[in-house]
Amino acid sequence: MSVKRKAKLNYLGSKGWLVFWTLVFFPVAMVLLSANSRFELDQKSFAIEYDGSLVWLCFWIIVFFPIAIVLLLVNGFSFTIEEISSGQGTWTA
Repeated sequence: MSVKRKAKLNYLGSKGWLVFWTLVFFPVAMVLLSANSRFELDQKSFAIEYDGSLVWLCFWIIVFFPIAIVLLLVNGFSFTIEEISSGQGTWTA
């Protein structure tokens, strides 16, 4: 018997910019998605936020990628975990 686990991802930034960068330069879209998003799994909500400037991060991804890696390491990410009581999820099926 298999157990199904669903995780729903929600991007918290501008979806217009996400679509634009997905079409123009995919690595920037991946960074935007990973730097400001939230997902739910097993009655918990996990939020990921980049602590620095997304504008500068995206700029350096386009111009010179290694500097973007340095920015990621220096500024870091914030992770927030919240318990979701039954029936209080942010998405409905």
